[in-house]
Amino acid sequence: MDSNYINYFNEFEREYEVLKNASDDVLTVSLEIIHYIEKKLKEMFKWLKKHVFETYQEEIFFFKELKPRMVSKLLYYKELLNLETSLPPSKKNKRKHYEELLTKIHQYVVSNREFYQYYRSRTTVKDDDLFVRRSYKNIVRDDCCLINFDSKLCTSHDFNVAIIIANDMFTCYLENKLDELNGNITTKYNPMSNKITWTGTKVDLVEMIYGLYYKKMLNDGKADIKEIARSLCFAFNIDIDEKALYRNLQDIKKRYPLNVIFLQNLSDVANNEFRGEDF
Repeated sequence: MDSNYINYFNEFEREYEVLKNASDDVLTVSLEIIHYIEKKLKEMFKWLKKHVFETYQEEIFFFKELKPRMVSKLLYYKELLNLETSLPPSKKNKRKHYEELLTKIHQYVVSNREFYQYYRSRTTVKDDDLFVRRSYKNIVRDDCCLINFDSKLCTSHDFNVAIIIANDMFTCYLENKLDELNGNITTKYNPMSNKITWTGTKVDLVEMIYGLYYKKMLNDGKADIKEIARSLCFAFNIDIDEKALYRNLQDIKKRYPLNVIFLQNLSDVANNEFRGEDF
């Protein structure tokens, strides 16, 4: 990991998407992603111990936006692994278990309401205190884990941000599971209806969906985002539900400095081909 850490995190997101969509088995995917992220965190920690950010703004961006995205995925997939390996067999008990976990998340939100409000509002007035590393420790946290022990590796609240993001992801997963138990399942595509299958990542397809929507290329600009998503998912034999569509959009918006990695790459490849250049 070098000083160009933006590329490091963008590459991480691409590799993460590949792993996330490599299998339909939750346990297999969870284990693979946990192993992968732990490896990437070790690389990042080794780099962080020596790296000095040029400005406070750069350091704040790293600890408020970048690091929590990676750590949150580790927290989420560990929760997912714990859930799927301890799930009761009956529908009734599954429903109860999902609801208890959602209640637990809600209780955490309530007990940390002040920071939730600060983070959700995207205000920056306290960022210098919350997301800049200090050479001393003034807070003893009951929920600390190894990633928060070294003051060179963390700030007082970057782990809190990771928890918020992980809770959002886990809440979405639990709500989808409850919908399945209640029979509210998104209509699935028919894999036999079309031989053309999308083999890129889902987030790449979401880039294309929103690109077409923002450009107003379909139905004279009157097609809404859900219609475009349904049509492309059906055409390419892939399933992206409404929540995943929104979640991937939020992930794309958080990328820096380039949001639409796939569309940019698609443009570069097409231009090279049209010019007859090798790439």
